[in-house]
Amino acid sequence: MAEPSTATAVATATGLAALIGWLPGVDANAVIGAFCGATLFVISAKDLPIIIRLIYLMISLLIGYLGGPPVLGQWVPHSAVSAFIASATAVTAGLRAIEGVKTLDIKSLLGGRK
Repeated sequence: MAEPSTATAVATATGLAALIGWLPGVDANAVIGAFCGATLFVISAKDLPIIIRLIYLMISLLIGYLGGPPVLGQWVPHSAVSAFIASATAVTAGLRAIEGVKTLDIKSLLGGRK
C-alpha cells in the first residue's frame, strides 16, 4: 500500500492535470499524454527521494507538453502520443547529457596532448 503522502501527491497532480486540460486554449490531449509520460518516469525512478521525483514530474510534464507536439509532431501526428514520448524521455536525456558534459575532455576532442 502506498504511503498517505504519496497517494495525496498523486491525487493532487492528477487533479491538477485534469484542471489544466480544461483551460481554454490548452490541448487537453497533450496535457494527458505529458502527464502519463511524466508519471511513468517518476514511477520508474524508485531510488530518488519523493521531493526530487515531484520536481522531475513537473519538469517532465512541462517539457512533454511544450516540446512534444512541436518536435515530434511530424513523425507522430497525435499530440497525446508525442507529448507522452517527450515527457517520458526528457528528464532521462537531460540527466545523461549533464553526466556526459561532466566527463567530457575538451583537449582530447580537439586533438591536444594529455
